[in-house]
Formats: sequence, structure tokens, C-alpha cells
Amino acid sequence: MGVEATHNWRSRRMPSIWFLGLLTVIVLLLAFVPPAEAQRGDTLERTYIFFSAGCADCWPYTETVLIPSLQARGLAPDPQIHDYTAPGGRTLLLDIADSVGLPRSVADSLYAFVPTPEGTLVILGHVPANLIGTALASADLPARLVIWQPKMHGEPTEYRLWAWKGEMQTFPIDTAFNEALKQAMSATGPPPIGSVNLGQLLPAVIITGLIDSVNPCAFAVILLLLALLFTLRKSRAHILLLGSVFIGMIFVVYFAIGLGLLQTVRISDDPHFVARAGSWLLIGLGMINLIEYAFPRFPIKLHMPAFAGARTNQLIKRASLPATVGAGLLVGLCTFPCSGGIYVAVITLLNAKTTMAWGVGYLALYNVMFVLPLIAIMLAAGNRVTAKAWAFWEREHTLDIRLWYGSAMVAMGAIMLLWIIG
Repeated sequence: MGVEATHNWRSRRMPSIWFLGLLTVIVLLLAFVPPAEAQRGDTLERTYIFFSAGCADCWPYTETVLIPSLQARGLAPDPQIHDYTAPGGRTLLLDIADSVGLPRSVADSLYAFVPTPEGTLVILGHVPANLIGTALASADLPARLVIWQPKMHGEPTEYRLWAWKGEMQTFPIDTAFNEALKQAMSATGPPPIGSVNLGQLLPAVIITGLIDSVNPCAFAVILLLLALLFTLRKSRAHILLLGSVFIGMIFVVYFAIGLGLLQTVRISDDPHFVARAGSWLLIGLGMINLIEYAFPRFPIKLHMPAFAGARTNQLIKRASLPATVGAGLLVGLCTFPCSGGIYVAVITLLNAKTTMAWGVGYLALYNVMFVLPLIAIMLAAGNRVTAKAWAFWEREHTLDIRLWYGSAMVAMGAIMLLWIIG
């Protein structure tokens, strides 16, 4: 192989190698570097107390038990007290919870975030005064600790401790605090992220991202792009460049949509209700796909709008970099109605089961998985004949793809409802 041939061989592969390298770095960072909040354990400057106005016992407990117990130890001289059902209250609560890395499902009708000399003490529910006093007097109090007594009425029978190690530990109410603390501190394993841990949520995000990628919109357009470029006899390097730009734009747009949705659902007063609603939405959209498979003339269709499809075809035919950017932007926006059911369900699940930083990390990983099959298609369609054959296959099996896709949506919605959200 001569020098010029070697140079051409390298130049033909540089766009795809660069793009794959970037995605590989993202995957590795997400897989092995925990979000910053999980490491830092921010120290608050003052005590924040949150409760719901619908909780009849919360304010009497706060006024007569919680605040006096804290002030007896020289803490909470001027606590910030908020009703988290009031406008802005839920957002502030989540911001404070995220700042200390408190998982979303570790929740109750009353929260107290108390700065201590050691770090931060989180009190959830109606913790007895003697237990609060014993905890604050302990010489072994860790930098971050959750004390949780979930029973609202009657005499408490148990309490829970979590020191950001392993799973939440539950103890009979008469268990000595220092004994319980030792067990909580010796816990091992991944921290709980809602009712599922990292080992369960990670494969769920990866699998749903891959399933979501097999949607008729982006799948068909990337094949059309490749077939057209080969028809126009563009060089392989040019094909890989425009294909990478096209996929990159879909990634950026879809990720931006996800971030917007994640920020929006965070303001909900009941993240688990939102997650359940997202799961039912997923099942409903999956049923529409199945109905369309059985009855192709069914009036409701989850397709890219006709005007968007026509405009995308016009941009692709130009085979230029700006036009490809525009096509990727348009497909990214219009893919959401086509495959957004899975995306919305996963986003609502992340909102219910993770903190914001973990949610953003999982969202990025989801979108990496979402575009990986498109990259594989781009690299595998190595010649004009293959690209055209793939495009023809996709057109011939559109309904079959919709059957598989709809079935997967219904199954995932059911799994989320029955085993993940609960």
C-alpha cells in the first residue's frame, strides 16, 4: 500500500473513529465516575425544614419536638421553614436534597436538613426527641446521616438509619442508637437509588436506550441518507463525515429534550405518580403501534409529520454539511413524537429514583445507547449495494418493526409498573 493510499485509507475512517472515540469516553466516564454530588456531601449553612400543609401532625411536631430538640444542642437558631406544597417549595426541597445526595425515594411528609459540626444530619418523619438528642450527642456521628421514623400516628415501633453506605437499615425503636449506628456504618454495597439500586437501574437505562433506537423515524432516515450519498457517488470519508454529523445532531437534540423534561417533572409533588403516569403513557403508545400493525389504516399514527419528512428529504439531497446539520436537527425534534413514549417513561423513572446529577448522567448514557445502532448502521453500510439493500429491507418491514417496537413498549411499561416503580 503506497503513501497516498495509506493516507486515503486513514482519512476515510477519521470521522467515524473520532465520533466513536468521543462516545466511548462518555460511556467510560458515566460508568466509572460517580456524579459529584455523590462524593462531596455539601455542608449546609443553616437548618431547612420542609413539611406539607396537608400533614396535620407535622407543624405541631416541628414546633414542640423537632426545633426544641435541635436548639437544646445549640443547633437551628433560625431555621428556614417551608411548606413544600407551596409555589417554589418543592423545587427548593429537591435542590437541598440533591445538594447532600439524598435519593428521591428516601422521602416522608417532613424533612429537616440540619448542619452539624460533623456535616449534615437529615431527619425524616417524626423522630422521637430522645433519639434526636442521642444522635447529636454521639461522638461517632458521621459526616452525613439520615434518621427516619416513618410512622405518623401512635407510638413508633422502629426507626431507620442510613450513612450513605449500602441499603437503608431498620431497627426496633428500643435499639440503642450507637449500636444501630455501628451497623449502619458497616453496611456495604451500592447506595439505594429509590427502590432500585444502581445495579438494577443501569441495565434498565442501557436496554431501553437500545430499544428506543430501533424506531422507524431515525432508522429509516439514516438509511436514506447513506443510500442517497452512495447514489451521488460521494467518497466514503465524506459519507462518514456527514453521517457522523447527522447522528451527532440527533444525539444533541434528543439529549436537550430529555434535560428539559427532567427539569420539568422535578417540580412534581409526587415523583412516583409521575413515573406511574409515564409508564401508562408508554403502554398506551405501545398499544397504538400494535393497533397500527393490525389495522394499517388506523387514523392515529406515531410517525414523523409529513411536512417534516419532506423537508428532511430536501435537506439530505443537498448532501452538504449545513444541510445535514439541519436534517439531524429536524429528525431529532420529530423523532420525539415517534419514539418519545419510552423516553418520557425513562425520564419520569429517573426523576422518581435518582437525584438530579445521577439523572443527568443516566440521561446522557441513555442517549449514547440511543445513537449506537445508528453508528453501527452507518459503519456497516460499507458500499452502495449494501446501503440500498438495507433501505429496501426497512421499507419492506416497516410494519414488522412497528409490531416489535410496540410490543417492547407495552412490556417495558408493565415491568416499570410492577417491579421498578411498585
